[in-house]
Amino acid sequence: MKIGVCISGGGAKIGFAVGVLREMEAHGIKLNLAYGISSGSLCTAGICYGGLDFLEQTLLDIKERSDVLKKQWAKVIITLVSKRGSANGWYEMNTMRRKLDGLPLANSKFRGVVGYVNLQSGQIEYKASDEVPREEFLDAVQASCSIPVYMQTKRVGNNNYVDGGVRDILPLKALIEDRIGVDEIHVILLSPVLMPSVDKPYKNIIEVGLRSVDLLVNEVLQNDYNQLVLVNKLIVQKQFLSIDLLEWLKDKRTIRPYKYIPKKTICGTTDFCRENIEEGIKHGREVAVEELKNYQPS
Repeated sequence: MKIGVCISGGGAKIGFAVGVLREMEAHGIKLNLAYGISSGSLCTAGICYGGLDFLEQTLLDIKERSDVLKKQWAKVIITLVSKRGSANGWYEMNTMRRKLDGLPLANSKFRGVVGYVNLQSGQIEYKASDEVPREEFLDAVQASCSIPVYMQTKRVGNNNYVDGGVRDILPLKALIEDRIGVDEIHVILLSPVLMPSVDKPYKNIIEVGLRSVDLLVNEVLQNDYNQLVLVNKLIVQKQFLSIDLLEWLKDKRTIRPYKYIPKKTICGTTDFCRENIEEGIKHGREVAVEELKNYQPS
């Protein structure tokens, strides 16, 4: 049996995914495939090139936002005024990239796939850890984390690469269609589905953008996950279906799904600090314990 995990974006909420992965490990669930977008791509790189222990410790070493993201506002202003330079995001990505470069393994433990968007073509592109050199894969992870405007884009030649969440914030469909053909999928969402209402006004474009991303993630999860469940039900009832539905189902297979959704909001997307990571890990384990209480390996 082949098992995959799909991890959404969510920035500093990444601790929740680590908690879920830790509990999956405790249940003896061994992964064959991981798909991640944005901070989900950081998790993917971490477990592929380091392991869960290394990923967790790296995150717990983060004391404050500047340990991950450093301001480059002066460079942005100079670039805007002088038309020189390449600073096009309020925060640089070099600090985060150094953490990625510190991953201890030269080769990936298993297939990991991350997505980013090419701003020039407008298309989403995926990179797999077992198909490209490590450096190219980590470039893709860096690009996948680059929230437009908020963070510096990743440049390769004449192309700018940004957060894959712009086009595919939860790569569930891509995982289902992957050549490995998994039989079981664990979907990890980093924000609650029922987003709590907020009384405060959103004062700038960054706050508006981050809130909108959270809402979009949840909408995509509900649509894609519900389709997966629907396909499973229709396959069981094939003898009662019309010719059109049978044609639609012919390339589809039954996949056992599990989903892990926070029951509360731990922190904001960019609120990186040890306390938020720890709380996220704890809550992730709590949610996973409930989801996996009747788990039986196939």
